[in-house]
Amino acid sequence: MPDLSPAAPACLGVYVGRFSPVHIGHQALIDVLRRDFGDRCMVVIGSATAPQSMRHFFSYADRRGFLRTLYPDLTVTGLADFPTDREWLLALDDQIALMRDPGESVVFFGGCREDVEFFIEDGREVCLFNRFDGTTPKISATEVRDALLRGRDVGGLLDPRVADAVRETFDRNWAAFSKR
Repeated sequence: MPDLSPAAPACLGVYVGRFSPVHIGHQALIDVLRRDFGDRCMVVIGSATAPQSMRHFFSYADRRGFLRTLYPDLTVTGLADFPTDREWLLALDDQIALMRDPGESVVFFGGCREDVEFFIEDGREVCLFNRFDGTTPKISATEVRDALLRGRDVGGLLDPRVADAVRETFDRNWAAFSKR
């Protein structure tokens, strides 16, 4: 965890994910990010332009809308996929530069090592937050999409403030997707 004391240098917290859809595990991490970094944090929605698939089932607009419902004042931006990791990192750095103050360091947040391995390999500062610490169920967006597909209850997986919108969006998208 970075030193967040008043004497510590300024720091920007960044959480990159697909959020397809945002679930309570994501929220647990975002809540820590906001607690520790205040308004010096941002969420980057990856695969912002990916074609619809079971993995990328919700559009960037859908995912951004869910996040905005939960966190109206959170800095949220989208990032497309790129042909190479180097290009993707350059584009991410460009997005971060729009918010980053001069001299401010950047810390990348993730819910497990796998989430931030890419940043570790690139020599970037990371902070792991165990979102499965007993306060939330073990959860992934894949599990949420599977529950939606099978008509199971998503209570306990999604925040009630977005659960209906996620279900309605899934149903609408599924109707179009399954006709292909």
